[in-house]
Amino acid sequence: MRFDLARLWRQKIGRFFSFIFLLILLIQVGWIYTKYLMQTNQAFKPLNEFGKGLFTQGAEFQAGLLNPTMYLLWFLVALVGGGLVARDTLYRVRPLMYAHPVAPKDYLLAKLGFASALPFVILLPFVLLPWAMSLLLAGLQGPVWATAPLRLLPAMAISSALMGSLAVGASSLAATPRAGIGWVLGLVLGAGTLASMIHGLTGIRAVDALNPVMLAEAWPQLLVGVAHPMVAWLPAILGTAFHLALWTFVAARRTRPSEAVI
Repeated sequence: MRFDLARLWRQKIGRFFSFIFLLILLIQVGWIYTKYLMQTNQAFKPLNEFGKGLFTQGAEFQAGLLNPTMYLLWFLVALVGGGLVARDTLYRVRPLMYAHPVAPKDYLLAKLGFASALPFVILLPFVLLPWAMSLLLAGLQGPVWATAPLRLLPAMAISSALMGSLAVGASSLAATPRAGIGWVLGLVLGAGTLASMIHGLTGIRAVDALNPVMLAEAWPQLLVGVAHPMVAWLPAILGTAFHLALWTFVAARRTRPSEAVI
């Protein structure tokens, strides 16, 4: 895991995405500070009524703290996670690892752990920093709920585990890192397209749970209590469990010692 983290930071792509996520975070924090000024500064009082339609303390606003990063985060997970297992396959590293000894279970857990921890760590400031700023500026009356981390952190953990398991499973199917990136993006876009087609043909909204992008966005909405989430509770639970089980099983099968023969 330390090797994968060091490799990510050395690559220009890691620094590029770090800058982009930092920029989005600063814009989000500035947005919350603007809301605070509109509520407290008399000079902004004429804009306050107009701002109520844009800035709200409702559940949609709380879930929306994570929305600006989701699609970009999936792309980063594809770029990084696509090579986690495929790179070892290309350079035939696993036989050496398993001989030293590194158990296949430990190898799999390390890959899943890194691929899941990466999106969680990136999302963490998007919850904690606006929450802390809202409490410091306006206390319990701030735009971010005082209980927001208790709701959003579990949602982030579920979404991150979903991203990590899909990335590792897709990477285990590829022979090269570039192919792994294609596998991740293909599975994500293909599952989304399939879910949209079935939904359009049958009118059944529950099939949206096949779409991993929609699942990742739905969990924050569910846990903060949005009135009309993208995916309902039961389909979200079943769809997430299906993806976690499927891609973890695929990765476990593809990283067995028999698959690592030189």
